[in-house]
Formats: sequence, C-alpha cells, structure tokens
Amino acid sequence: MNCLQNLPRSSVSPLLGFGGNYRDPSSLKMLLPIKASDPKCRLVLQAVSDSKSSSAEMSDVSKKKEEEISDEYSQDMTQAMGAVLTYRHELGMNYNFIRPDLIVGSCLQTPEDVDKLRKIGVKTIFCLQQDPDLEYFGVDISSIQAYAKTFTDIQHIRCEIRDFDAFDLRMRLPAVVSTLYKAVKRNGGVTYVHCTAGMGRAPAVALTYMFWVQGYKLMEAHKILMNKRTCFPKLDAIRNATIDILTGLKKKIVTLTLKDKGFTTVEISGLDIGWGQRIPLTLDKGTGFWSLKRELPEGQFEYKYILDGEWTHNELEPFTGPNKDGHTNNYAKVVYDPTSVDGATRERLTREDPELLEDERLKLVQFLETCSEAEV
Repeated sequence: MNCLQNLPRSSVSPLLGFGGNYRDPSSLKMLLPIKASDPKCRLVLQAVSDSKSSSAEMSDVSKKKEEEISDEYSQDMTQAMGAVLTYRHELGMNYNFIRPDLIVGSCLQTPEDVDKLRKIGVKTIFCLQQDPDLEYFGVDISSIQAYAKTFTDIQHIRCEIRDFDAFDLRMRLPAVVSTLYKAVKRNGGVTYVHCTAGMGRAPAVALTYMFWVQGYKLMEAHKILMNKRTCFPKLDAIRNATIDILTGLKKKIVTLTLKDKGFTTVEISGLDIGWGQRIPLTLDKGTGFWSLKRELPEGQFEYKYILDGEWTHNELEPFTGPNKDGHTNNYAKVVYDPTSVDGATRERLTREDPELLEDERLKLVQFLETCSEAEV
C-alpha cells in the first residue's frame, strides 16, 4: 500500500518564519486576535514545568532574553491556535503521562534531558520539531541525538510537522503515526512524544495514535488527554487524516480569482499553507484578474487575501460569517459525490465524535504497517 506522504509537500514562500528570533507575528495578530479578557472565548492553557533549567546559574540579562523569547513564542502560538497558550522554555522540559506507556511533553533542551527520560522508563523519544523550531530556542538537537545513541535502551526519532499548521498536520499524520507505531512495537516501554511546547503537534499525534491503534473513540481519547495535560490538538486534522486513509486522498483543482484594482501585490494566506505563510497570485493583464490555481483534497479551507499588505476577504467568493474573533474569511469547499460509499464514510467520520468500525481500524493498522516511515 502506498503511503499518502509519498506525495510532495506544498511549496510555498514563507511569510513569517516561526523559527529564528527575528520573526514578526503581526500578520497573525491581525488575522486572529484573541481577547484574553473576554470570558466567553477565553481558554487559558499553561504547561507547568516539573524540571528546573539545566543551567546552574543564569545572568539576569540572559534570563530576561529567554523570557522574552518565550513570551513571543506564546503570543504566536495564541494567535495561530485560537486559544490563550503559554509556554515557558526557560523553566525546562515539562511533560504529563497520558497513559502509563505514553507521555506528551515539551522539547528536550540538553543531553541531560535524555537521562531524565530514561529514569522514568522512556524507550522512544519522538520529536516532531523542524529546524526553525530548534533554532528559535537555541536547542542543539545533534548533541541530544548523539547522546541518546550512546545508550542501547532508548531511541531518538525525529519526524517533522510544521508548527501552527493544521493542514500540514493532516497531511503528515499518516506517515508520522506509522513511524510512531513501528517504534512502539520495536522498542516497547514508555514513549515520549514532543514538539516545542507540547501543546499542539505532540498531543495531536498522541491522540491520533490512541484513536487509530489503541481502540479509543476520538472524543474519549481527547477527554483523557485534556484531563492529563492542558493542550489544544486540532481535531479536524485528525478526522480528515483518518478519512484520507480510509477513502483515498482525492484532490481537485480550485481556482481563486480577484479583479485587479491597481494592486501591486495580491497574496493569500490560510487555505492549505496555514496562516503563517503566503502564496502570490498572478495578474492576467488581458482579463484584469489576479488568479491562483491550487490542488486541494476534500474538506473546507478558509483563506484571506492580502492586498498590498492589507488583509481582507473577497465578497465575490464564498465567505464565512464573522467567527468568534469577529473575522470574516473566504473559504473553498472540495466535495466529491456525497451519495457514494466514500461520501457516507466522510460524513460519518466528520461528526463530533466519530467511532471507527472494526474493519476501518484494521485497515488503518494495515496502512501504518506498510506506509513508508517519516523519520528524518
């Protein structure tokens, strides 16, 4: 069986890299402002560290700098995830046991963190970070990997998923969970799944593993996860990844158009690239329209236009009503025959609390066993 992740990943130009200390989250703030003072939409999630900083001493200057970097990351995460999220990198690695054999946590920061995990029975360290995530906080992953290799009772595995990007999460979950599934079978013991803060990608991967492999209903697993750790996994990405495997990854060409009014640049954000990146549209001077063709799988994809730097929506294309933050977005909906068997499966599995049939769970496990691994 061919793995879905043999398909090439989207090629886009970064708008605001989430790695490096130079990022400017202003566009995210413009699109997704969170009013923490509003009790109707406030959800405060904060990881509590259970380990101290590995540095024996830290100067006031460096400590303040680390705090500022954590503040900036937390602001970006809040804007992108749609919940008030706080991560304090300077407090060290933090984690929670979701099950006796499964931990979700924040990133390892030093080789000494490998020792801490070995002491609690961890056999597999499963890292979901990309290079920009590591560079942003100055984490030297090569030293962590090298140190882990000096032991025979623990394995460090890295499978990248882009931060703050629900579509990339959807597309990467099949190969990533396949790699996790095989690692658990091979290594046994306790598995430590982490991203940067342990609030988005890592809980989503752990939740998907519980749903696909360990026999839980999706919301049953979600309740267990949320009772153990404050986090914000993207449930729609998990539902769609499940459907992609069971029905096949079908795609259609979608065309976006906007009439030119003397714009210098026209871009879109959202869609299948996440709110942290942009794709430029091309101007046809003959017709006077900017356009973009994009191949999308089934699902609904919200997006926004950026006209010479100004975020807006196009009233001549489908758009949502104001969301909980008061913003209106365009959307593209890709749907195949809803009366078909696959259409019925999609309708059932996109419900609030989908339950896998026995043959569907078997098909998912067979897929995980045959899919090419995603380790880098």
